[in-house]
Amino acid sequence: MLRRFDLLRALPEYPGFEGVREFARLGIAFVSILSYFSLLAVIIIVGWLVMRLPIDDVVKVLTAAAGILGGIVGAIVGFYFRQEG
Repeated sequence: MLRRFDLLRALPEYPGFEGVREFARLGIAFVSILSYFSLLAVIIIVGWLVMRLPIDDVVKVLTAAAGILGGIVGAIVGFYFRQEG
């Protein structure tokens, strides 16, 4: 797992304000991706294992949540990894 100190070592590659901005974008992208997959895992665990719902119902909820949040996470990650030029 990537620790914060590993990310801080990469920071000197980007001097000045640009480095701070790139570091913030990287952090936002990582947090959004980890949150997205964590939420999907919580939906599966709570729906299937805790509430004992049929797998078809869990898949419906999972599909709805992934569809709604996938666009947001895609926009954030796309903004971070965009091509300039």
